[in-house]
Amino acid sequence: MTYKLIVFDIYGTLFDVRSIDGAIDQLESERTKEIGALWRKTQLEHAFLRQAMQSYVDFEEITINALRYALNYYNVGHTEKEIQYIANKYTDLTLFEDAKGLLKKAPIADYAILSNGTDHMLDQLAYNKEVDQHFKYIISVDQIRQFKPSPASYRLILNKSKLKREDILYVSSNSWDINGASSFGFDTAWVNRNGELFNDNGSKPTYEIKDLSELTQLVQ
Repeated sequence: MTYKLIVFDIYGTLFDVRSIDGAIDQLESERTKEIGALWRKTQLEHAFLRQAMQSYVDFEEITINALRYALNYYNVGHTEKEIQYIANKYTDLTLFEDAKGLLKKAPIADYAILSNGTDHMLDQLAYNKEVDQHFKYIISVDQIRQFKPSPASYRLILNKSKLKREDILYVSSNSWDINGASSFGFDTAWVNRNGELFNDNGSKPTYEIKDLSELTQLVQ
């Protein structure tokens, strides 16, 4: 299939959100994984709830509030300065090896990012990891104050690129994101690195791939 633009989710798709666990470990070493998992789960829940309530706050604030909840849940002592320090690590996540390999090769189409993260979060992460030059567009939902999987969030891609839906492939490791993009009318590729079961909520991915290296087999 030929696509003019490939759009990536950033958190969990290009960058490993669990690479932040090392910062949590400085506060609590015995339950680092549990805290990290609850933080990410709560972060997404808060974004979805804010979208449903039409009560928007940006993703930086959501990320901080979710971290505070996760630490309090596990009775981990902390200061606001420590919370800010850990949350700031979202601008220093680790790029997945398969993402690194893909970006080292000649591009198979134009690349873009669509994320719930703020412009500051996205720009800093892409700059810090020296990948910003690989993306034609880095798009934050912050400009419309609606989180993915809102249809308006995916429409940002069309507005920015001036392309048609059929010209675009949307790539994510998050099943809820794939559901949203597929429902909007994009072809989608679900990155299933861990051999999980797709959480089907009415819209299945066009493709399922084990990692991003397999994209080259999909796009001609």
